Amino acid sequence: MVATQDDVLLGRGTYDYWAGYWPTSDFQPFAGFINGTRKHVVTSSVPAQEWANSTLVTTPAHDYVTALKQGSGGDIGVHGSIELARSLLRAGLVDELRLVVAPSVVGQGRRVFESDGVQSWTLLEVGRGKNGTLFLDYSR
Repeated sequence: MVATQDDVLLGRGTYDYWAGYWPTSDFQPFAGFINGTRKHVVTSSVPAQEWANSTLVTTPAHDYVTALKQGSGGDIGVHGSIELARSLLRAGLVDELRLVVAPSVVGQGRRVFESDGVQSWTLLEVGRGKNGTLFLDYSR
């Protein structure tokens, strides 16, 4: 799922949490991927921790992502940053959704999809992990 991503967008909260864990993690293949991939951190202030291959984005996220999409390279992923993902969905800047659905039910938490709009997506592919995790790939 991450093999096609050359760039990752992160909100500040996810960056702060991940920068304290992934640089020293040996949990593969994700540690190698996230540490070696260009990370674009949408923030209004400088984070306390540095993390290799990270760029701070202080301009409006929509403008930055529009320019990033026009550049060369592979896919641009958004990981763990719900508010950022929501804003990009609202702005119509998301071309494809790759969702990972774990085989657990949580009765609370934040939702990625808001209830104030309808978007239609086409299912492209379904994959299944060994433990029952589903990998769903949708396009606009």
